[in-house]
Amino acid sequence: MKFDLNPYNLDTKKMIRIPLFILVICIGILFSFFVIYDTPVRLGYDFTGGTVITVPSTKDVGYLEEKYQAYDLLFVRDMGSRTMLQFGFIDPDKGKELRESIIQEYGEENVQLDYSGATFGEEMQRLAIIAIIFSFILMAIVVFVAFRIPLPSCMITFCALSDIIMAMAMMDIFGIELTLGSLAALLMLIGYSVDTDILLTNKVLKEGKNTKDDFKRIFNTGFTMTTTTLVAVVVMFIVSTFSYLFTSYTQITILSEMSAVLIFGLLADMLNTWLMNAGFLRLYIDKRGKRR
Repeated sequence: MKFDLNPYNLDTKKMIRIPLFILVICIGILFSFFVIYDTPVRLGYDFTGGTVITVPSTKDVGYLEEKYQAYDLLFVRDMGSRTMLQFGFIDPDKGKELRESIIQEYGEENVQLDYSGATFGEEMQRLAIIAIIFSFILMAIVVFVAFRIPLPSCMITFCALSDIIMAMAMMDIFGIELTLGSLAALLMLIGYSVDTDILLTNKVLKEGKNTKDDFKRIFNTGFTMTTTTLVAVVVMFIVSTFSYLFTSYTQITILSEMSAVLIFGLLADMLNTWLMNAGFLRLYIDKRGKRR
């Protein structure tokens, strides 16, 4: 039996309902995290501040968690040949005691210590919100100028927003915090998520290619575009996350986080472009044809 990937074969309303149902679930996940942590996604060290100490991986993670739990230890992350310990805010006396304890155990030359204040973290949160808002506004303006048709332009913007929401929900599920790396990936998704939507909308509305065969050709082109990007990002995730298995280097955390978020967003983009946006365009064309 021949397997046909063409979403055009699905019922139009089902094409829209499937991604909308998943979107509602993702919004529920973000809301539950907001209730628990006061933010839709858990904030990393870059946005909360605190102390991060990196030491050689000579001790078991459980041992480190037990030994330093009295110092407001948030989590311990194995990075291959190195282990990262993240602490909340510690008073000066305890901070000095912690530093001396770790240096005594590992040697000063083997310990890397970073500190970020609460004020800096709050400022980074403010700048991150501004960056995301401005990115969406500028993207929406460009899309509207390109098509000059309100409803399809709004749908492209909505699909991009859905990609971000789904990616953030997956961050919560897989325990990825919002850091400078994952924030950069979310901003990149704004650009990645609209390219296939623009391709689809342009072909259907401006060139009038809305038959089943036309749609299949558009889908094959867009699906190939996203898949090639996805493959490259998956390779980046594997190399950056598991580099310590092949080399003496530690895990490249920032690239690992960026690639993971991009993978989530690109998968969401396939869903939102070829089901939700495509379904909406079919309804839009049908209703426009009836009015004429």
